Amino acid sequence: MLKRSYLFILVFTALLWCGNSIAQMGHVEIKDVGPSSGSVKPTFPFTEALWDIQFNYDANAVTGAAGNAGAIYIESLNEFWTSRWAANNLHRWTSAGTLIEQFTITSVTGVRSLTSDGTLIYAGVNTTTIQVIDPITRTRVGTITAPQSVRYLAYDPTADGGNGGLWLGNFTTNLQLVSLTGTVLTTHPYAGLGVTSIYGAAWDGYSAGGPYLWLWGQGAGSGTPQWIVQVNPATGMPTGVTHDVGTDIIDAAGIAGGLFIAEGLVPGFATLGGLWQGGPDRLFGYELAPVGPPVGPGPATNPNPVNGSTGVDVNADISWTNPAGATSIEVFWGTSPGSLVSVYSGVPVTIWDPGTMAYSTPYYWKVNETDGSGTTTGALWSFTTEADPSIVQAFFDDFEAGAGNWTITNDGGTCVWEVFFPPYPNVYTLPAPAGGGMFSADVDECGSGTTLLSTATVTNPIDATLYQTVWLEFDNDFLFLDPADACYVEVSTDGTNWTTVWSQIGASLRNTHEMVDLTAEVALSSFWIRLRSVQPFWDWWWTVDNVAIYNDNLVPVELTSFTANTTSGSVNLNWQTATETNNYGFEVERKATGQEFTKVGFVAGYGTTTETKNYSFVDNSVISGSYTYRLKQVDLDGRFEYSNEVEVDLAPTSYSLAQNYPNPFNPTTKIDFSLASDSKVTLKIFDVIGQEVITLFNGNLSAGVHSQNFDASSINSGVYFYTIEAVGVDGTNFSSTKKMMLTK
Repeated sequence: MLKRSYLFILVFTALLWCGNSIAQMGHVEIKDVGPSSGSVKPTFPFTEALWDIQFNYDANAVTGAAGNAGAIYIESLNEFWTSRWAANNLHRWTSAGTLIEQFTITSVTGVRSLTSDGTLIYAGVNTTTIQVIDPITRTRVGTITAPQSVRYLAYDPTADGGNGGLWLGNFTTNLQLVSLTGTVLTTHPYAGLGVTSIYGAAWDGYSAGGPYLWLWGQGAGSGTPQWIVQVNPATGMPTGVTHDVGTDIIDAAGIAGGLFIAEGLVPGFATLGGLWQGGPDRLFGYELAPVGPPVGPGPATNPNPVNGSTGVDVNADISWTNPAGATSIEVFWGTSPGSLVSVYSGVPVTIWDPGTMAYSTPYYWKVNETDGSGTTTGALWSFTTEADPSIVQAFFDDFEAGAGNWTITNDGGTCVWEVFFPPYPNVYTLPAPAGGGMFSADVDECGSGTTLLSTATVTNPIDATLYQTVWLEFDNDFLFLDPADACYVEVSTDGTNWTTVWSQIGASLRNTHEMVDLTAEVALSSFWIRLRSVQPFWDWWWTVDNVAIYNDNLVPVELTSFTANTTSGSVNLNWQTATETNNYGFEVERKATGQEFTKVGFVAGYGTTTETKNYSFVDNSVISGSYTYRLKQVDLDGRFEYSNEVEVDLAPTSYSLAQNYPNPFNPTTKIDFSLASDSKVTLKIFDVIGQEVITLFNGNLSAGVHSQNFDASSINSGVYFYTIEAVGVDGTNFSSTKKMMLTK
């Protein structure tokens, strides 16, 4: 562990020189004027916006010292306010960048961030108490209790139904929106925001397509990119618009501070400003967006699906309401904020069909509206489609309730798997929506000289006995130090013999969502899964969240054969299944030539089984003729599907005359009859007083089933009779009469 000792001596010395402190060995606490620890550069797309510098003032020279952090421009007073993070000093500036005065406010100290609703000022002081200040009297007029310590703060006038609210957070905590009474309205996971070690925040109602949030992070500390990132407040996801303040605000060795947005500093433009903590501190402003009379007919409204909806039908259309006066529109569509493409441009319509969408997928869209004055850029709307109904979540653990689903063993180290809740002992980096409880094999947290060789095995077996496809998903952060560091995911169908299905050895793998196909190892069985961490030295960590097992391709009712044959005037049906799932049974359906299928019987199924099952059914309710049969397989939940069809010819063993079909009829019907042997046949129609109406057939026919059509277009409605007389070559005689009804 000599390597680790040298590492921390160097870090400790450097941080002392910068004015920072060590919170605990192996873990550096983030401070206001120093770099954060363990963070990484964001990996979202890089796109420049309107980043022209409007002003860049030396805050050390104006206020008389360093340590400036919070900043705001108060439009009603036409002056800046800035604060000292480690003291109770505040400073008023002219809009031209000169000092008006240094002052204090009773009970207000350590201000990191400042924001305003246009009347009052709200100050974040790195506690759960937000200070409310009257800028005219420069006195504290109230407090708001926040759900977490507040490092950054931004007022949102649209929140809480237009009553206003505050976006807030503290470096690496989740971003939250609270009402002005402190009630939590929205929470977005820190891991999905696209920026690390957040210090400043500002709400933007000026930029096209907004509103947006701007977040400013300290990244990996001094000398690293200090990203300002544009975030969609509805989704908590970055839009792709970013800027590294370290590239143009003089001192590239500084770190992020407070952030604000204002109008009136530069005529015709809104300003995105902030306070850079460095040597010296800098109060700066970027050109954000032009302001002035609105152009275009106004925005589209009433999005359907409603913005932020989940569980949306994959076959749904999108619709909206156009403003009065719009002469043309353009619809944009995509699966991420940065991938929108134009899918319609033309005369105003209010609906668009995206076709069948993917399951469990976020979609983003907006509608731009145009009239003679210009174009109004639409707000960015989003929704997420429904989960695939055929996919079953067999296991899920987000560790919010601890490690109760797991059996944890010590394999020879000094530490074991644990669940950590915010504030975390280290800066874990996992993709959204990871957060809250996290399952961690964190040897760094365990202490100097420790080791972590530990296995966490799911306590109860996971059932996949009826599914042909199985996979694992989890959020992952593995930070290695030594080549021997390794992590393994293993499965077993007997609890004794284990197979490795995923591993990471001797190399970091951070901020990933892992998907592992388990089909070959565990499909059609019940199984266990375990997480095995091998950290034989005092190393870093392996942290996971949102561990889930999914099953798909449910074993169907697999019909392997279906046959029909005749015996002694009956039809015998036989079929076989290889597997069955939730099988209630089989309805037997039959149709004669030219007719529809009707149910003639039912055979109960075996429910769920993977064993071969044989079935049979005898249909005795048939006369000679040609028939088609099919099976309607019905599940216990009422769902059903049809088998293939089989045909059978039933030779007559006797003479017969069938009832005409249809009956009553208008004006045509069909008469079927069977001959036991070759015969001389006469088929005639009579009215109710016995007078012959027509002879349909008079001639010789072979043995078998025959049909004769009767067209009654030329006769009146009423009751009629049809009679057959047959003389067989074998000397047999047959005669039969039936009634029919013609209705016109």
